[in-house]
Amino acid sequence: MKTEQRLNSFALETRKMFNEGIDSPIDIFALVNGWKEKNITIVKYPLSEKISGMCTVADEDIIICINSNTSYGRQRFTLAHELYHILYESIDGRVICDMNMSENKSDSEKEADLFAGYLLMPYDALYQYSKKVNEWNLESVIEAEQFFQISHLAMLYRLEKDGYISKLDFETYKGVKVSAEAAKLGFGKELYFTEPEEKKYFTTGEYVRKVEKLSEMGRISEGKREELLLDAYRADIVYNLYEEEGNMND
Repeated sequence: MKTEQRLNSFALETRKMFNEGIDSPIDIFALVNGWKEKNITIVKYPLSEKISGMCTVADEDIIICINSNTSYGRQRFTLAHELYHILYESIDGRVICDMNMSENKSDSEKEADLFAGYLLMPYDALYQYSKKVNEWNLESVIEAEQFFQISHLAMLYRLEKDGYISKLDFETYKGVKVSAEAAKLGFGKELYFTEPEEKKYFTTGEYVRKVEKLSEMGRISEGKREELLLDAYRADIVYNLYEEEGNMND
């Protein structure tokens, strides 16, 4: 199994690919969706409760499927996890990733989990952040996960592994209703909840770009364009749903 130091280096290397610094939070969905170096399509779909996501590679096309029944924080972690399989492993067929974050995993899955944590929150980034924390209690844990946009459980695992909190603290904070506690601290609850129903099935990235390009080139009819977009759960594009309201000059 690769060392934590090497996996952290991989994470920093990946941030560099995205032209991101080493100590700031990242919008990983925006970065991957806009990354033209790889033909990546992200599909959000309500998978089994035991599966966090999966990925597959066909020629130069990459598909990442993320369980939309998980919280937004977990989805960010899953996308980072799948990137490890795509960028640093040779995929034969498809890789299905377990929801469980315990030690009872293959080396590949453990490495992907560690990489995901380091990509969203590099070792040095957490260290620099920790220097501003007077005491690691529930409030400061929530503030950190909100800053880095990491799920509550992933943050607790990382803090305990890096020695910032004890095993007792881990078990205590793990059992709280974190969305309610975050709200009391003035934060929104979005990080801890699943997608709204209209976004449970949703595709972004290369697939949508290719359909639109084929349409612009006249290679497919308008009817075929609409069919392909609807197959990708993008009725919002076909029917102009969820358009911005108001005027930029209002």
